Amino acid sequence: MKQYHYYTGDDFTIVICAYGNCEYLEACIQKVKRQTVKAKVLISTSTPNDHILGLAEKYGIEVRVNPEGGHVKDYNFAMRQADTPLCMLAHQDDLISRRFVEMNLKALNHSKRPIIAFCNYLEMHDDVVDQKPSAMVKVKRLMLSPLKIPGLGETQFGKWLIQCMGDPITHPTVVCVMKEMPEEIFREKYRASMDWDLWQRLSKQEGAFVYTSRVMLLHRMNKENATAQLLEHTNARYEEEFEIMSRFWPKWIAKIIMHFYSKTAQFY
Repeated sequence: MKQYHYYTGDDFTIVICAYGNCEYLEACIQKVKRQTVKAKVLISTSTPNDHILGLAEKYGIEVRVNPEGGHVKDYNFAMRQADTPLCMLAHQDDLISRRFVEMNLKALNHSKRPIIAFCNYLEMHDDVVDQKPSAMVKVKRLMLSPLKIPGLGETQFGKWLIQCMGDPITHPTVVCVMKEMPEEIFREKYRASMDWDLWQRLSKQEGAFVYTSRVMLLHRMNKENATAQLLEHTNARYEEEFEIMSRFWPKWIAKIIMHFYSKTAQFY
């Protein structure tokens, strides 16, 4: 396979998004620090406290503090901390595999013009890893299956096809090529669906969505993660997702699809 780029660990920043007193933060940090290919590591937070600062000092990680906290503001601030060509946002309660950086660099280097790279994952409920894929994971894998066709992820049709029935791209697995990101990365009006809004906008650009089917992340499902908290305190998700779905289909078709797609909220 032809190599188009020569990205290394020096070109890759992992920004750990920390909030509050998360009991899983140290495990997340340990996985990030034990990569087979070392990347630059930062912690971004809008809630600096002894827990976060203590772990940062223990593992020798610089902390960047966002003075303007907020769900979307925190993610945009974290992305802006990267001064490397590649950036991923590590969620404090998720765990990446030891070869996460290595395998993503390999995939990105063999793509002519990558926009984002992302991978397969499994869920864990609190500390127990699912022995087999959940219904949600199975559906996402099915939705992403067209990317097994060589070159399809480089086309606008391919990027449309994988998203036209919903969002199959799991945000914590995504590595962004920073030069391909819009000026406003995550938009404030999409608090519950900011990631899908971004993927849809990026899908209209020239370049590739690079998918690795290897499981390289464990995504923790619990009532404390950001998505679950947001769903508990807002009913905006349906309206946001319907608006995004309507970018792919006429509204009457989008409404039919949303009847089924909105049921995925029960999994959070």
